[in-house]
Amino acid sequence: MTKRPRRSIRRAYGNIRQRGPNRWQARYTGPDGVRRPIGTFESEKAANAALARVLSDVYQGTYREPETGDVPLREYARRWLATRDLKPSTLDGYERLLRRWILTPLPSPGGARQLDLGALPLRSLSHTMVSEWYAALLVATAESAAAWLARGGGPSDAAHVRAWARSTGLPVGDSGRMPGSLWDAWRSAGSPAAALVESRHAGTVTGRTQAAHAYALLRTICGDAVRDRLIEANPCSIRGAGQTRPAERVVPGDSVVDAIAAAFDGPSERYRAAVVVAAHSGLRAGELFALERQHVERTPQGGVRLNVRQTLVDVPGKPVAFGPPKSDAGRRKVHLPPEAARVLLAHLERYTGPGPRALVFATATGRPVRGGNRSSMFSRAKRRAGAPLELRWHDLRHLAATRAAEAGATLAELQRRIGHSTVAAAMVYQHATDDGDERLAARMAEIQAARRASNVVEFPGLSG
Repeated sequence: MTKRPRRSIRRAYGNIRQRGPNRWQARYTGPDGVRRPIGTFESEKAANAALARVLSDVYQGTYREPETGDVPLREYARRWLATRDLKPSTLDGYERLLRRWILTPLPSPGGARQLDLGALPLRSLSHTMVSEWYAALLVATAESAAAWLARGGGPSDAAHVRAWARSTGLPVGDSGRMPGSLWDAWRSAGSPAAALVESRHAGTVTGRTQAAHAYALLRTICGDAVRDRLIEANPCSIRGAGQTRPAERVVPGDSVVDAIAAAFDGPSERYRAAVVVAAHSGLRAGELFALERQHVERTPQGGVRLNVRQTLVDVPGKPVAFGPPKSDAGRRKVHLPPEAARVLLAHLERYTGPGPRALVFATATGRPVRGGNRSSMFSRAKRRAGAPLELRWHDLRHLAATRAAEAGATLAELQRRIGHSTVAAAMVYQHATDDGDERLAARMAEIQAARRASNVVEFPGLSG
């Protein structure tokens, strides 16, 4: 058999040459002057097409060197984090997610080997690889959650009440506020723990919340790698993997808040007014405990408004600092109703230092109140008041927003009052309550009665 002569077809910035029967090699010279092979193809046509695609990227300015994806995920992720303008608390959360779940090797499902995602170059990250890592992540976070349960964590009282109510045939919803009579009945029965309950923090109990947050962070990092033209496509494409189910919100009643505030006694009595103001203003905890005397203003009508200009930055292991509000919408003025205004003014006279920069709510020595101390005091007050144990300080903000909505606040007004930059975020704080629905029905009946009592004549055939 006669050997066919090799042919070489020159192209601008590239060429195609025949290496044997049905073997055509395409090469090109990139913008950096480096000669690189594209591959070997079965036909000259296929080699031409591959070369044309590469040269098209060169001419259009979308070309990237193949070596750019060689940077390990660990290196890129740390560089990514260092170049982001993030709030200290957000930065701390991202660092923990990276360290604990993304850049730490995880046992593969079945334990055959370790999955060290951080050591892989970006170009090696594929949908299959990420799917395998995510499966390992679900196992690892579930094991971590099980360890948390063994240390005393677990379902909330609300979850036990719902499960107990269902087991006894009492009507109860899947979420939302439960009537006090149901709580009383559960306590009268000895506060039984149901055998199987779904926790208010079900995602935490199963580890799925941590897994979702870690996956969402990896997806964001890889998305920026695509924009940096280090990889062609985002390998994080698992449907629903980065989504979390919002935890059930507890909206306490006025009597519950009053009982908790009253339970702040002894050394913690100086924070009693903070509970009242939080439940009426809707300020975030960081905003409330960053208020200074100069931020409390008297209005010409004799009212009180809070000028929100800063927030407390409390990252575990670091000194307390002050920073700007969460967003531009966080800079706002919030008027207090008379009841909360009177409580706050009395607090200023008794506990707040004299200078304009004195913190409104501070320790006995005038220092900022750390989040851990605030949570501990709130937990002790809840127990003394007999309040639901799953109630959190942040739920006071939900109560304030619910009060505003029930008072007739529009979404725009609610958005401005609680300091959210979007209406969608503000809608999270609109809660429907049983007594609110009862009042709505009463108002509907009043309107209908007024219409019937009016002198409007309805003509036959036109009333429908």
